[in-house]
Amino acid sequence: MPKNKKQDTSDSDSGPDDRTPVKKTKTDSASTTNADGEAEWTIDRNRKVTVKEFKGKIYVNVREYYEKDGQSLPGKKGISLTVPQWKKLMEHADEINDKIKTF
Repeated sequence: MPKNKKQDTSDSDSGPDDRTPVKKTKTDSASTTNADGEAEWTIDRNRKVTVKEFKGKIYVNVREYYEKDGQSLPGKKGISLTVPQWKKLMEHADEINDKIKTF
């Protein structure tokens, strides 16, 4: 048994109530606002979706982030979609989800 594991000496048969609660991650569907004032959705620990304006155009960015000096910074891996591209992708969302279910 690992040293940091606490041995359960309880004879209780109460089940899941004895377990440590699962820690929630920041993968909620609700958006947050990043340091630049942009709407941001966290997909997992190092992937985020943002909506931002760049050179007069609006983009939906799906990108990997990395930590540097305590800051979360966008990495090279990712894609920036224009609004028409994003809408086209969303038109196919149901088809894509149906295909995923076949695996």
